[in-house]
Amino acid sequence: MPISHQLLRPVSIGFIVLSFVVALLVNLLPWQASIANFAPDFVALFIVYWALNQPRRVGVATAFILGVLMDVGDGNVLGQHALAYSVIAYFVLIRQRQMAVFAFWQQALIVFGLLTLAQAIMVVVRMVLGAPFVGWAYFAGSVPAALLWPPLSNLMLMHQRKSVPDEL
Repeated sequence: MPISHQLLRPVSIGFIVLSFVVALLVNLLPWQASIANFAPDFVALFIVYWALNQPRRVGVATAFILGVLMDVGDGNVLGQHALAYSVIAYFVLIRQRQMAVFAFWQQALIVFGLLTLAQAIMVVVRMVLGAPFVGWAYFAGSVPAALLWPPLSNLMLMHQRKSVPDEL
């Protein structure tokens, strides 16, 4: 059925919360440490997704709260994830209408840039506080995140799609 004949059902707050809980849990799994440089930041990925698709429900405040939860759960400097997530949510929200009409592969390029920006913000925060530069490999996690964007977007939209009967 052509996409023009499909409507999207409204998303419940419970589904949004569930997706963020799953993203937090996946980010905090112990296997993340062994492949830390290549593991995408799932919380950031879902912040971008929901800020793009549900801008009235997920915004900068939600991103900040999730960032604080990541900082506490990960044992990092309090506020580094909160700042990075807030910045990327803000950038998505100011260009939400433009991004929404882009194809998934074009959105993936923007996601790559946003997640790289988030990682750069976290590196700068750590370096300002005296930590050494972590190396360029730290930024590699944005590549799998960008590659995951098209299937993730399709998967998340799948439960919302509702077919509309053709007009007779």
